[in-house]
Amino acid sequence: MIIEGGQLDSLTIEEMTDRDIKEIMAIERVSFPTPWSENMFRKELRADISRNMVARLRTEKGDELVGYMNYWVFAGETHLNNIAVNPDYRRRGVASGLLHSMIRRSIEEGVKKGTLEVRRSNVSAIGLYEKFGYKARGVRPRYYDDTMEDALIMWCDFSKVIPGVREDADRQK
Repeated sequence: MIIEGGQLDSLTIEEMTDRDIKEIMAIERVSFPTPWSENMFRKELRADISRNMVARLRTEKGDELVGYMNYWVFAGETHLNNIAVNPDYRRRGVASGLLHSMIRRSIEEGVKKGTLEVRRSNVSAIGLYEKFGYKARGVRPRYYDDTMEDALIMWCDFSKVIPGVREDADRQK
């Protein structure tokens, strides 16, 4: 997938490898109050239900890793666990490209529904998920151990939003 426009000349989404973990950790540490460990990412790379993607931007210096995601496919559903973008590249379509790829790949695997938890205070993430068809359907009280903040439980019926996924991703350029 290539997303063009703005300051992004080209963005590609591909499978994460062990070689990506050092760059991922740099983004992870500035993105979350309680970041995942390198071991957690390595474990996810080996888990059968786990899907791990990276977003690379082609720059003058070569291909730079600017975002990543981890999600599970099990019991006929996709569960988004982790998505983050380098702060220098946020609000430029990277997260949209990753979400679009997750939904498309999930549908290719026969999955029609997706879910995720998001901090109630993370208004920008909630807005992004809503653009891709996710709707808040519940709350997990005090879900986040680090802040005791509630999580919104969001669900998406991929079969209802897939015709618009490409357009939504394009609008996020």
